[in-house]
Amino acid sequence: MTQTVEAIRREVVVGIGRERAFEIFTADMTSWWPSAHHIGSAPIERVVVEPWEGGRWYTVHQDGSQTSTGFVRAWEPPARLVVTWQIGSDWKYHTGLVTTVEVRFDEEGPGRTRVRLEHRDLEAFGADAARMRETFEQPGAWDGTLAAYAAGVEAAA
Repeated sequence: MTQTVEAIRREVVVGIGRERAFEIFTADMTSWWPSAHHIGSAPIERVVVEPWEGGRWYTVHQDGSQTSTGFVRAWEPPARLVVTWQIGSDWKYHTGLVTTVEVRFDEEGPGRTRVRLEHRDLEAFGADAARMRETFEQPGAWDGTLAAYAAGVEAAA
């Protein structure tokens, strides 16, 4: 029996409405995604989240190559996005590895949105599950990614 690994949960509050918060998170991911967080051998040209259920989440690199991250499982603007994270502990894409990243955009008040990220199904990493959870818990991982997103929101505002 596979042991369940506790999900990673992070959140940030940004000073824009949830429609715009969702838009920047998805359609403008290139502007804020940390450049060190990619699996390609060349720098990032753009990060793409195709805006429909079943769409791809991938990166186009400056040398023209592409690397996949996962697929869109739920596309519910401006409230919710669910994507798969299919990058293994070897930092390569694996078609058979599926973990889930859910992002919720909750209105906190006029012009304020709480963005809640949950990365779950970490037991899919098998023997590497505990190590990968520790990796995602590090300050530069999901914390750093959401901090970069918040900085991107501020720059766009």
